[in-house]
Amino acid sequence: MPKFISDEVFAKWAAQWQALEHSREPFGFFNLGSKLLLGDFFDGNDFETLVSTPGISTIKVRFGFDTEETKFKLVLFGVDSAGQIITPYYAHAPGDFREAGDGPGGNVPDVLARQWIKYWEEKGHAGEVTSPLFRTQYGFLNGYNYPVKELLAALFRFEKMPKIYIRFVLHRYFPAAGEAVQKELTGSYSFGLLFQGIANRGNDNSGALSLEEESGYYDLSAPCPRTC
Repeated sequence: MPKFISDEVFAKWAAQWQALEHSREPFGFFNLGSKLLLGDFFDGNDFETLVSTPGISTIKVRFGFDTEETKFKLVLFGVDSAGQIITPYYAHAPGDFREAGDGPGGNVPDVLARQWIKYWEEKGHAGEVTSPLFRTQYGFLNGYNYPVKELLAALFRFEKMPKIYIRFVLHRYFPAAGEAVQKELTGSYSFGLLFQGIANRGNDNSGALSLEEESGYYDLSAPCPRTC
């Protein structure tokens, strides 16, 4: 069964995430010893019930932080075309921590996506995940919005319901003219999410679940803020 949270818990996690905006300390909760948090697996059955909600237009992914557990949280929910929330809050504590060079297998179907993944792994394993990576010209990132139709078109090319892998990436860009002068050599980075449909291929000889990536979806156009 999916884990649902109340409005109150969601508001608390969101506020605790916002409180990190001006932190000068590295976000150590993305690391576990020498391992880095690469993303989150979202159960295919949970995703099915989310996108099957009558009237759903947009899936919103929001960031949260639980100070009691010291964990980064992802919360997914759906809204209709009028912006009204029409689903529960599906709550996750991402737990896909990996050593350097030990990321999920399979082919990412875009050279740009591989570059974004590389930036996250380089910064993350170096302990350089800090609050500026979550700031854009619109403010401190609360999450991203995804049109349901585009997600379905990009992800659902399977005979059976796949797992959904929400992979963490960094986008490198140059800010508007005034700021770009100061960062013309390196550019700026911002945290992003990459959705991938992952098909189950059974167990390998060690008994571990074998996963194979089948498709990818990348969205740069709807950060919150501005489109919350």
